[in-house]
Amino acid sequence: MTKVSKWAITAFCSVLLAGCGSSQDKAEELVKLMGMDVQYKMVVQVATSGYASKYREVAPEKIKAVIEGNISLDLLKDTLVQVYADHFDADELELMIEANKHPDQAMKIIMGSKDGMKLAKKSMDVQVDLQRDMAKAFEDRDVDIVDELDDLRKEARG
Repeated sequence: MTKVSKWAITAFCSVLLAGCGSSQDKAEELVKLMGMDVQYKMVVQVATSGYASKYREVAPEKIKAVIEGNISLDLLKDTLVQVYADHFDADELELMIEANKHPDQAMKIIMGSKDGMKLAKKSMDVQVDLQRDMAKAFEDRDVDIVDELDDLRKEARG
């Protein structure tokens, strides 16, 4: 299975979280299974490349450190857990966990459930909201990142 299809399944599954009580624990379990470390590294790498084109005088390692300092993996994980726990109940999360454990059967697991279509629609709606919230969070951090990179560029120029 390619990384892209695993990411698509993970993104699809990640949206299927919710609720109350044990939902928080289930959401944490799902996020742990999702392999956020790899996705986070990709986000940081893309962001580093983007900022590097504007800040040529600053070493990529320093740019990466600034990004990681402003957008931490823990913040990303905590945000995902909270969104999932707020939108899905424990049963939905358990289904998503099961689908994530068996990515080759994920669609069958989801669609074979009692409310599979409803859950799939709900997951897509939550994913849209999640992407918007994450984009806003990154946008909010951009000012701090740019300020730090401006300072590093001034240092590099002497």
